[in-house]
Amino acid sequence: MKEFLLNLLSNSLENIGEGKLIEAMQKLHDKNRDQYLAALLGGRAFVLALTPVVEGSKSPIDDAILSSINDAINASAAANGIDLDFEAAEASRVGL
Repeated sequence: MKEFLLNLLSNSLENIGEGKLIEAMQKLHDKNRDQYLAALLGGRAFVLALTPVVEGSKSPIDDAILSSINDAINASAAANGIDLDFEAAEASRVGL
């Protein structure tokens, strides 16, 4: 029963959180593109760093949270025509 409730909660959390994050990221994009790009790249680094840790946990909630952040970052970047791989390489090239 506990696992069922956790799975149900994690799915709801993932859907709601992802939508709200995409909305907030679009507002940031419209207000300040440089900060938006920094948030995208920082968020991507955050997800990449935590993925191995979360994969080792047995909780579906951390998986859902990290998955929704990752999906929101990717969806926002795609909606705004941004290639995250190119932006990461460019940021590395200029020393950011």
